[in-house]
Amino acid sequence: MLLTQKRLRQLLGVLWLIDGLLQLQPQMFTMNMVNGVMVPTLQNQPSPVAASLQWIISVTTHNLILVNLLIAVVQIVIGILLISGLWVRWTIIASIVWALLVWYGGEGMSMLLTGQAGILTGAPGAVLLYPLLGLLLYPRKEDPERGLLPRSTFRYILAGFWFFSALLQLQPSWWQDGQISQAIGGMVGQGGLNGFLIDPLLQHISDITAHSEILLNIVLIVVCLALGFALVFVKEKQLRPVLVASIIVSVVIWWIAQAFGMIFTGMATDFNSGLLLVVMALACWPRASLQGVVQQQSTDDAQQSQNSAQPV
Repeated sequence: MLLTQKRLRQLLGVLWLIDGLLQLQPQMFTMNMVNGVMVPTLQNQPSPVAASLQWIISVTTHNLILVNLLIAVVQIVIGILLISGLWVRWTIIASIVWALLVWYGGEGMSMLLTGQAGILTGAPGAVLLYPLLGLLLYPRKEDPERGLLPRSTFRYILAGFWFFSALLQLQPSWWQDGQISQAIGGMVGQGGLNGFLIDPLLQHISDITAHSEILLNIVLIVVCLALGFALVFVKEKQLRPVLVASIIVSVVIWWIAQAFGMIFTGMATDFNSGLLLVVMALACWPRASLQGVVQQQSTDDAQQSQNSAQPV
């Protein structure tokens, strides 16, 4: 196991802490946050959802500094408590509730009801993956070192994500000419350090993908399905290569489709889903086999006995 419960809790805490600090960026205290982050979530939403999101946007607009500070403080506190290990149960409960509120009010449920959501856009939403990791860490009363959601079954949660991603890519919008190219090209020109760190590559990829949309979408669907089936059916001793493949695909998507969550633009609110998928894969990493541990211990004992038997 690469990440113990303590290390996974601290890592999740660091992510929450950074999300809170990102909320303190200067542009977050301007209308750029409303117009650049919240308003786009209204597009093609069902009428009842759009009406509720419009109300949230209106309240945020009239109380921008207060709302932004509230978001930052809540997420920073969640991060600090998880890192320190204080009040873990209540902190995880609070983080789950908060994540769901942000997922709806700030991300419009990652546009899942619009027919335009896909893994390239970060669906089903990075903030929705935080509660899943939180369930891994929620201490059981009978065994605080075990989470409410067993590590042994978490691989099936990750598999479900890849199956769901394949399903999203089957939506009609992803078969339209230029859709994938536009999803990638939409990350270009957002300002900040992205201008020379990321934009040139993304613009090049956007240009070369413009004439192969259907093939690319088929490949993406096949890759997602392959990862999903492998995570479900592969035996534990063969799981590591599958998790490595999942991490590689996640990093590639995080890079070329999500621009590393736009963290270099001054307008990022989180790392997007790519990084969270890497953490989820690491959380699935199988324990070393008991046989291997015993063999290593026997070898160490034999070596120690041999050294003790040598004359001084």
